[in-house]
Amino acid sequence: MSGPVEDRLGQAVLRSLARRPPSDVMGEMAREVLSGRMTLHDATRSLAYSEAFAVAARDVVPTLAGLSAEERRAAEDLGDRAADLLDPPDQPPQKPRRAPVEDDWDESHTSPWDDR
Repeated sequence: MSGPVEDRLGQAVLRSLARRPPSDVMGEMAREVLSGRMTLHDATRSLAYSEAFAVAARDVVPTLAGLSAEERRAAEDLGDRAADLLDPPDQPPQKPRRAPVEDDWDESHTSPWDDR
């Protein structure tokens, strides 16, 4: 099943893998996919990367098989939140809010140059 959340999370994971050292097989694969030189589907069928995918699948399958339906739903919710954190939706940047500064300025005295 693939949807917008899964796509965003997948892209975020690929970008994270791409930051691995050049000698890392999964990092190399992520850079290839992100650059558009191959699709993720092609990478899974590639002789160069198929062993790395097999190892990853071998490690995760027993964990997933042992989860209850409730635990799977919680994992999906966590994936939704992770997608928002790793790859936030496009929003305009917001200025950071600053706390008001306490000072000793006496507002009762004005200057002739004030525009009040």
